[in-house]
Formats: sequence, structure tokens, C-alpha cells
Amino acid sequence: MMERREPAWMKELRAKAQERFDGMSWPTTSDEEWRRTDVSGIDALSYLPAPLAAANGTPRLGTPAGFAGTLRFDAGRLVESSVSEQWRKRGVRLLSLDEALEEFEKPLSDLFDEGIDAADNRFAMWHYSAWSHGAFLMVPAGIEIAEPFLIDLTERGEGILSSPHVVVMLEEGARAAVVHRIAGDPNQKDERILCNAGVDLLLSDAAALQYYEAQYLGPQSLYFRHARTRGGRDSSLRHFDAVLGGKLVKSRIDCGLAGTGSEAYLNGVYYCRDGQHMDIRTVQRHHSPSATSRAYYKGAVASGGRTVFQGLIEVDTGASGTDAYLTNRNLILGDAARSDSIPTLRIGNNDVRCSHGSTTGRLSEEELFYLESRGLSRNESREMLVVGYFEDLLDHAPEMYREGAMERIRSRLASAA
Repeated sequence: MMERREPAWMKELRAKAQERFDGMSWPTTSDEEWRRTDVSGIDALSYLPAPLAAANGTPRLGTPAGFAGTLRFDAGRLVESSVSEQWRKRGVRLLSLDEALEEFEKPLSDLFDEGIDAADNRFAMWHYSAWSHGAFLMVPAGIEIAEPFLIDLTERGEGILSSPHVVVMLEEGARAAVVHRIAGDPNQKDERILCNAGVDLLLSDAAALQYYEAQYLGPQSLYFRHARTRGGRDSSLRHFDAVLGGKLVKSRIDCGLAGTGSEAYLNGVYYCRDGQHMDIRTVQRHHSPSATSRAYYKGAVASGGRTVFQGLIEVDTGASGTDAYLTNRNLILGDAARSDSIPTLRIGNNDVRCSHGSTTGRLSEEELFYLESRGLSRNESREMLVVGYFEDLLDHAPEMYREGAMERIRSRLASAA
């Protein structure tokens, strides 16, 4: 097996994470965040990292129409890398994370060190000791890019551990959009992969980022994801999450509003079918005054599926003028479906506007009857209502992202019919 080539500082941070990992236990249902997700039956260490291998030729170049740049990975190997010439000349950097370690040593070493110190469960610490591949995007100050960047990861293998990490850094006043897709092998529906992913989104003052994540792993795979964001003064983050794959999903996005006037919008959709378990957590952390945050997630649960949504708004004592809202809506599609929604507030300042809401319901029989009376079948009526339920959130996403999510939702509805 080839030895991983990386700077000494990265090896030291891996060793630090490994030492802490060895001293931790796997989460149990005694831990509040994991109370509704039991991982005791998972033999996580039986999933082995894919062997390191030499790159198979030079990655394909050339930026597809409609994108500012692309990175594609296949089974952890970089197979496509490109940045539009106009942005490359202005200092935009889109690299594999391995390449970025040398060029961006100080910000990345600080970032990984902070991540290790913040990791509060064994899966998160495991990620830092064993991350396998990933992407890095840096947009210099003042540059505004309308076209999105594409980061596409295809995970393959049987009994494989994959630990991708994506880092996006926007300097002061920069504006960018990213489509981040992770999927299994479309020809191997039953392959077993444990994907333990990490994401870091760092926005300097007055920077603006639109970030679209989509997870389409196979029905026998496990997906753990820890995302962290930090926004400076007057920064703007719009994050969208489509969670549609995996047998078991446990994900968290921890959003820090660190600058006065910063804003963050966390939106997402999830569709849970028979045999799936999805546990999704959002955290809106207000550290500075006059910041705004919104979290809005919609889910649908088929018979035999279970979802858990945990949302937290946390306001520090000095974060006066906070304006925050959290809402979660769930659609029950079968008698054996289960959905738990746990919105929470933790407020340390009286000068705030903070609230939350949660609803769980079923398809309207009146609406189904109306559509059937107009000539649609029961299944066609059901599909129209479920797709319409998600459309208000997906309508504003890039076309490729929106259509990919809708296609998978329709496919799951058809298979459950």
C-alpha cells in the first residue's frame, strides 16, 4: 500500500485526532443528540479505507458550460479538475484538498485543529483522523461569480470507509455558489459504504455564498456528516440540503454567525423510504449582535421509514438584536411511518426575536379526490401532491440540482406505489 503524501503538520493533526479517537466511545442513546439514533449495531471499524493508489493519468480538464469550475472524484480519485480561465487569472483556486495543504498551510492547519478540538463524538473525530479526499475552493476578495462551481463525488466499493472533506473560503466581499453532490455507484445498488463526511464553509466580512448539498448514496450505505459554517460581518450564507439516500443518515450543520449583521438561511428536503432512518440536526449559533438566521426543512416519510429532525437556535448573551426562526414540516405517507421533530431555543439575551414551529400531517384526502376526479390515477395524484409539497424549497436551486432531487423523489414514490 502506498504511503499518503502530505505535510508534516497534517500528519501531526491526524495523530492528534487518532489519539483522541482511541480514547472515545461510540455515541449511545444516552447521549441527547443520539437518543433516537442507535448505532450500537454498526460494526463501524469493519469498514476499511480504500487502498491508496497512484493517480490514473492526468485528470480531465475543461469547464462544462454553466459552471465556473468543476472537481470530480470517483472512488476517492480525482478524475476531473477545471476552473474557467477568467477566474483562474483572477486568483480563484479550486483544488483537491491534498493539493491545497501546501499552498494554504496556515488557514487549513488552523481549520483542522479547530475542528479536532470541536469534535464532540467519535464519528466526527474519526473523520479528522482518517479523511481520505476532498475539495478546496478559495475566492479572493471582491470577486463575484454568478456561475456555480461543481464538486461531484462518486463513492464506490464494498465494505469501504470513505471520508471526504470539502472546504470553501470566501475572502472579504467575495460572492460564489457551489453545487456539492455525493452519490453511490448507480450500477451497484446494494454496495455497503460508510461515508463519514466533513464540510467547512468560511465567509469573511461581506462575503456571500450559496451552497447546495445533495446526498444520493445507495440504500445499504451509511452516511455521517458534520458541517460547520462561520460568517463574518454582513456576510450571507444560503445553504440547501437534499438528503435522499443511505440506509442510515446522521448529519449535523453547525452554523456560527460570528459577525454583526451576518445572515444565514438553512433550508433542506429529505425523503425517507421503507427501511431508512434519517436523523438531521441544524444549529443556528448567534455570537454577534443584529444577525439573522432561518432554518426551514421539509421531509416526507414512507411507511417503514423513520425521521428525526433536531433544530437548535442558540443566542449568546452579547448577541442583542438577534432575529432567528426555525421550522420543520413532515409529511407522513404510510401508517408505519414515524417522524420526530424537536425544535429547541437556548436564549441568553432578552433583546431578540426567536421562535420555532413544527408540523406533521398526511396527504389531504380531499385534494387526492379532486385530482382523481379530474382523471388522474391514485398514484399520479399522490405524486403530484408530494412533488408540489417540496417545490417551494427546490424552485430556487440551480436546474441540475433541482432536477436531480426531483427525479429521485419521483423514483422513490414510484417504487413505493
